[in-house]
Amino acid sequence: MKTPPNARYALQNDAMRISFQRSYALLMICLCFLQVAKLSAQDKPNILLVIADDLGVDVSNGYHTGGLMPTTPTLDSLRSVGITFENVFANPKCTPTRASIMSGKFGVKTGVTATPGNLDLEHTSIFKALATQTNDEYADAVIGKWHISSPADPNHPLEHDIDYYMGMLSSSVADYYAWQKTENGATTTETNYATTVLTDAAINWVNDQTQPWFLWFAHVAPHSPFHVPPSHMYSINATGTTYRKYIAMIESIDFELNRLLYSMPEAVRNNTIIIYIGDNGTPGQVLQDYPMGHGKSTLYQGGIRVPMIVAGAGVTRMGEREAALVNVNDIHATILDLAGGELPGGVFNSLSFAHLLKGESGDTRKYNYAEITGENKNGWTMREERYKLIKFTDGTEEMYDLLLDSLEIVNLLANPLTAEQLTIKADLEAEGVQTRDAWSCRDFIKNGDEEGIDCGGTYCAPCQTTGLTSAIADISVEIHPNPTADFLTLSSASEKLQAVTIYSVLGTRLLQITELNQQELKIDLSELAPQTLLLEMQFPQGKKTVKVLKE
Repeated sequence: MKTPPNARYALQNDAMRISFQRSYALLMICLCFLQVAKLSAQDKPNILLVIADDLGVDVSNGYHTGGLMPTTPTLDSLRSVGITFENVFANPKCTPTRASIMSGKFGVKTGVTATPGNLDLEHTSIFKALATQTNDEYADAVIGKWHISSPADPNHPLEHDIDYYMGMLSSSVADYYAWQKTENGATTTETNYATTVLTDAAINWVNDQTQPWFLWFAHVAPHSPFHVPPSHMYSINATGTTYRKYIAMIESIDFELNRLLYSMPEAVRNNTIIIYIGDNGTPGQVLQDYPMGHGKSTLYQGGIRVPMIVAGAGVTRMGEREAALVNVNDIHATILDLAGGELPGGVFNSLSFAHLLKGESGDTRKYNYAEITGENKNGWTMREERYKLIKFTDGTEEMYDLLLDSLEIVNLLANPLTAEQLTIKADLEAEGVQTRDAWSCRDFIKNGDEEGIDCGGTYCAPCQTTGLTSAIADISVEIHPNPTADFLTLSSASEKLQAVTIYSVLGTRLLQITELNQQELKIDLSELAPQTLLLEMQFPQGKKTVKVLKE
């Protein structure tokens, strides 16, 4: 016999009230995080990374408002005692995002830019790096969706140096009640509800640990097939539409996260830092707010901007919002940093944001990058604080002012750009090319063959000390005109130039003139694009570098 509608809604409202009651208790627990973290700051924190599958900011509380939103008291409580990150880029699909977090590299560096994809073992996983950095001090596990081996390989997680793996290897499950479960290389058919099975496994694994641990907990929800979860997991009153089923699935994640946190002994919970993210934007059939065609699988904000909340041990910023640009692969370096690793700013393409958790000074991204292949509109995107450039592989491009047009409705390239916008567009394009073809010289990471952070090596300008010798400091060089459109003249009153090298601000060597022995030199810059240049002059006593603006 079917449950009468009023009775069904009453049961669901009871579930909602219970969930809220739990959230208040969780809030008190979360408040304890801050106190305990101060008392046990010398202890290594446990690290819990929670990934929701196919979840963008448009359906996440704390980001968009209006319309039907999920009830997520657990996440709301974590936001109230932690940090809501506002500008996090993922990739438009799950495999490139997961491979990027795992490796600390953009997909262009690993070859994983589409779904499916395979993260080769030549790339150092976060688990292998963590073991090396901490001398195996951490126990670790992945529970949930893997989807970075192609073809699906049940041994792939263990080959990436993971202590324990249980979950699903593919992109999704055909049925949340009938799916292929892989556990440490062995695959069987599981007939219990997927979200519950994964949470039970996480609870059991955490409670078995006797040393600091790192758990990568990757839900397959709310990925399709969209369905109604068990009734105790959601509070929404009606689930008759695709979107309402999707909302119920989001609420089920919140419910199970609450259950996982409550299962931990208090001392363990209080020494755990929680990082919660979505892996890509919301699928088109359930996308909210953003224009049609701007969701998952696209380079628009609806496809790559994802929620991220960080709370727990060591997070001293309470209920705050953070506008810094963050890439999901920054989680790689941040986890190593939190565990006590030694990083020169970050590693590969991953920049640690650990300092932001305590409001300490430190570098944050000047640019953010994402890419996609295997879709109708392949390409890459680069943004800075305000503007975003999208370069499609078919040769078309779009540019948006995210400050005034966060939904990306007005393509600025449909009309002539201002002089400032032209300069920014050229800068974004140059940074994108440098990031894809080499290593950025403006990412605050010592990567590639750099001799220091963002200097030296093949691609970056030479590392410079802040003080020149008195002999170099005393050399007077007249450089005119500066800014210049075509020709630049260098004149030294006393010393002869031996060589001149011109670099872009990204560190790319653009022009080199050697075997000089003269006090004046005229240089033709007409073939160089408008940009800021670094002019390195070699004298017998040493080198002197100045900036020149090419108009």
